[in-house]
Amino acid sequence: MTFPRTVRTTLLLALVIVLLATGGVAATLLARGVLAEPTTPLCEGASAKGRVGVSDGTDLLDMSDDDLERTLRAAHDAGVWAVRVDVDWSHVEAERGRQDWSRVDRVVHAVRALGMCAHGLLAYAPAWAADPAERPVGSYFAPRPETFATFARATATRYRDEVSVWEIWNEPNTIRFFKPRPDAATYGALLAAAHDAIKAVSPDLTVVSGGLAPAEDNGSDIAPTTFLKGLYRAGANRYFDAFGIHPYTYPALPNDLSTSSWNTALRLRDMHDTMVDGGDPLKRVWITECGAPTGTAKVAVSDAVQADSIRIMLRAARDVAWLGPAFVYSLRDSGTDVSDPEQNFGILRHDLSPKPSYAVVRSFASGAG
Repeated sequence: MTFPRTVRTTLLLALVIVLLATGGVAATLLARGVLAEPTTPLCEGASAKGRVGVSDGTDLLDMSDDDLERTLRAAHDAGVWAVRVDVDWSHVEAERGRQDWSRVDRVVHAVRALGMCAHGLLAYAPAWAADPAERPVGSYFAPRPETFATFARATATRYRDEVSVWEIWNEPNTIRFFKPRPDAATYGALLAAAHDAIKAVSPDLTVVSGGLAPAEDNGSDIAPTTFLKGLYRAGANRYFDAFGIHPYTYPALPNDLSTSSWNTALRLRDMHDTMVDGGDPLKRVWITECGAPTGTAKVAVSDAVQADSIRIMLRAARDVAWLGPAFVYSLRDSGTDVSDPEQNFGILRHDLSPKPSYAVVRSFASGAG
């Protein structure tokens, strides 16, 4: 029986997945002799294939020094390659011309002091950076590209020796994170401006497009497959070295064929086909977030299912040639309310005790997965 291309590629990916089934903290770490001379892993994008990273959103930026040290130590002990660090423009430069880098400096320095790589997420915007006609509320709106480019250049310059990979925005295909409404061409202009600014600092820096969220074409959000095609139509593929995606599938597993009508993991092959058709057969798909929440919420999963979900994605990232690294979201539960899924994505509980998924991450990070 001959299947249409979309069905055929979905089944191929499913088969693969099934078969593969400021430096206060840094100073403290060094003073304690944790790493007199930090071991520097290969942090460039070209060295990222199959590597395991973690993402914790803004939580790391808000932790006390002691909490940050213990949390990052747990990532280090699991063998994590890189930590995704938010550089939130709306916090760094809330007032135009007055920049406060202290929160980001502290996390980046602490990550590097433990010998891990820092993967920068450049996103969000202060109100003064918007088109005045938009009258923005919050920071999840599209800023003027030229203004964003100025900040991107300043950020890449500041962290030139510490951050070699920059992801541009977070989930720009959703109205939650890209107001007044997501649009591939609008985001493409933002991506192009940031890309050129970052590459002007060093052409060796890697630019990853903003990780797209699971979504459908519903008039507010845009499906990642549709959004990616829009980027190619706009010519914006020239402005990323790798394509970012967040293939969440909870409460289902990534290889659950019964959910193929909406399962983002099962659409990864389709997205790569779009890249190949657009002239980018050598660019990889980076999983910059993956995972599932535990707890009691309707969309939550058991500890065992969370571990299985992460295992499936890490194995795919390791063994599928056109996938890059995979970043697990998140490292640590952000709270203790088990009824709130947003507080329970961690591979560690809030008290830093490990869930079964922590052992999965450690196994793949060590190469034994």
